[in-house]
Amino acid sequence: MTHRASIGFGWQCRLLVGALLLLGGCYVTAPIKPSELVRLDGYHDGEPAGGTVSVLSPDDKPTEIAGDSQIFLDLPGGTYGGSFKSIAVKDGVFNGVDVAGQSYRVPLDSVKAARVEEPNRAARGPLIAAAAGVAFLGVVTVVLLAFTQGPPPNTVGGRTLRVARRVVAARAIDGAGWEIDRPFPGAAAVPSDARAVLARLWTESARSEHASIPAFSRLSLSLVALGAPAGLVAAAHRAALDEIEHARLAFSLASAYAGIPVGPGPLLELRRAPAVTATSLAELAAESLIDGCLLEGVAAEVAWRALERARDVSAWAALAIIARDESSHADLAWDVVRWCCERGGDPVRRHLQAALAKAPRAVTPPEIPPVVADTLADTLADTLADHGWLGAAAWDEAFRKTSGLVTARVAALAG
Repeated sequence: MTHRASIGFGWQCRLLVGALLLLGGCYVTAPIKPSELVRLDGYHDGEPAGGTVSVLSPDDKPTEIAGDSQIFLDLPGGTYGGSFKSIAVKDGVFNGVDVAGQSYRVPLDSVKAARVEEPNRAARGPLIAAAAGVAFLGVVTVVLLAFTQGPPPNTVGGRTLRVARRVVAARAIDGAGWEIDRPFPGAAAVPSDARAVLARLWTESARSEHASIPAFSRLSLSLVALGAPAGLVAAAHRAALDEIEHARLAFSLASAYAGIPVGPGPLLELRRAPAVTATSLAELAAESLIDGCLLEGVAAEVAWRALERARDVSAWAALAIIARDESSHADLAWDVVRWCCERGGDPVRRHLQAALAKAPRAVTPPEIPPVVADTLADTLADTLADHGWLGAAAWDEAFRKTSGLVTARVAALAG
């Protein structure tokens, strides 16, 4: 597999951004000849027999599959696969069991195409070798530990996507397809060290905005399932379209600061997620209260504050759109809550109060590791603020303000 990335600024930023994306799950994709799937026979305990196996692409280029690879098959009914626990290929039939326990029995002659997605091992060795002996390595190491690609913090942006009560988002990958066709001239003027941090922060924002797209799609389905009026359903669909724009803006800014295209990978959790997230008016009201009124309300408040402070034209333009839309999404959540209360009466109002009692008491914005802040000294906070990112104090203030307003409005509904 060939890594396409070419980071176009100083060596410190190349190390930092490359390490961030690599550790966080920078995946590359290679096609596989369907006939080569027979080589996966004996795959067990999450890895090929012998630890690795070499297969050929349609143009006869070798690709190595290892235990951390994901395998996908394009079939007449769609694309299936992911991380496999075991695979057996006998008599022209692919038999696999993925890590979630899902079984696949597929005739090889029905596989239209196949591919493998895996971490970019080709970059790992050069990255480590280049970092050795570098004075900046201590900063890189701390950033690697601090910036992972797990679930994003609450309220980085957009409506939270939950599957089985867990916040999920797609990993960020080195890939195009989500950027907008617009230059970002301000990124080049940022010192390379700060630019790497901004790349990471905007990536986290983009992951959250991207996850909000299916979150609003599921909201629209829940509304239809519970008999909501057309206006609420239409507003939920418009919000999903808003989040597509937000994700594209954030991925574009992340790409501009990183110097490589940054985009979302597969959001695998959605493959088995229920379409409807609330099966009663009380559940829908509570979900809208926490994820919409509170958390999106905080996101909107932070976005407005960041907009007031931002100096970079590109970041300011993105924040202007995001702040406006997140405010409208919080308003939509209140509309849903009111409708649920009107339809469900006192039982729904009591459920709202119980949900509020269990609501988060704070949000956790992306943080800069102390050693990075110390290294970049006093200029870091100003640089980040110029490009759309405020410190933890602004998030705390936004949460306290929004939480107080939510508490008062719930009390008014109960009265």
